[in-house]
Amino acid sequence: MKPLCYLNGRIQPLSEARLDPLDRGNLFGDALYEAVKVLDGVLLHLQPHLARLHAGLERVEIAAPARLEEVCHQLVEATQFDCGYLYLHVSRGVRSRMLIPPPDLEPTVLVVPFELAFDPPAGRRKRAITVPDWRWEFRDIKTTSLMATVMGKVRAGKSGADEVLFVSPEREMREGGTTNVFVRHEDAWETHPTDGSILRGVTRGTLLDLIAGEGMPLVERGPNLGHIRDWQEAFICGTTTGVQPLVEIDGQQIGNGEAGAWTQRLATVFDELEREMITAATVG
Repeated sequence: MKPLCYLNGRIQPLSEARLDPLDRGNLFGDALYEAVKVLDGVLLHLQPHLARLHAGLERVEIAAPARLEEVCHQLVEATQFDCGYLYLHVSRGVRSRMLIPPPDLEPTVLVVPFELAFDPPAGRRKRAITVPDWRWEFRDIKTTSLMATVMGKVRAGKSGADEVLFVSPEREMREGGTTNVFVRHEDAWETHPTDGSILRGVTRGTLLDLIAGEGMPLVERGPNLGHIRDWQEAFICGTTTGVQPLVEIDGQQIGNGEAGAWTQRLATVFDELEREMITAATVG
């Protein structure tokens, strides 16, 4: 892959790109981001990612950049990017360190490709720990202010776990640091509703459709850790995660400690869907 990025109107060598020290994304975390999967040189699920980004920008009153979809395709072509993800970053812009931003700021737009080898569908058993949900109130906005997530990920890493799960005071699992969570309980999937407590995950939304298409029952409610002994299987999902079995939480095994049959089925169907998207993009 050629080491290029897009910054404020120009594709340029990544080594030469410079963000202004007074950019509000740097000073305040006053920025939003997306990560878009690239596989076999094809951008996957680009439209829902851009839709979520634009909805978030509108909520925080940052002007939406023009031509972002075109920029993504141009950068993938220019870098000869094959496998990984595009990181899209939009900050409010540059000005001296004033908390109240002036109305005439020009947003900073950065797009960077990151190479990544993806795990095979349901091919890696995942373990997690839980922490109280200490994040800010607007968890459904994909902001770059990720200190709370970083703290949780560090704690998970020190515990030998793969993911951190944020839990409500009622012990309901909301979501992971970078994933959404599904639990099979009493022969139905449970996953937390998009009520503002979690991010409206793009992969999560796709899986809701696939679950319905497979005729699997589902209830949008937060899986309660008090019922963990009765859970039959579980998985986490996300843009770079795909669908991977969750086999242990806080040292307690879920089901038989292996990828459940329904998890394996959904992982396969999701992978087939993405392969179809690649074929359609290539043929088109």
